Amino acid sequence: MGITSSPLDPQQSSEKWTLELTITKRETVAVGRCKYEVFRIRAETKRGGERVDLWSALYCPGLQATLAKIYDEGTSEEAIVGYDYIQSLSR
Repeated sequence: MGITSSPLDPQQSSEKWTLELTITKRETVAVGRCKYEVFRIRAETKRGGERVDLWSALYCPGLQATLAKIYDEGTSEEAIVGYDYIQSLSR
């Protein structure tokens, strides 16, 4: 799925921005003592057809939340930033 947009101020740039979202995998991820079914979603941002950002998210539909983001996926610089645990909010 791709979304294309133009800047609100045409004086800034006439280049179009595109965000492409692709589900690449379904997997199980542990956060604390719990396991969650997630989709790995690749997010690629382009400006004028050139890539400016690329990362993946581990999205859990059951929680309606992103549990982690993965930067530089598949490289020696890969970094995963995610939750160590999930706690319910007290009322």
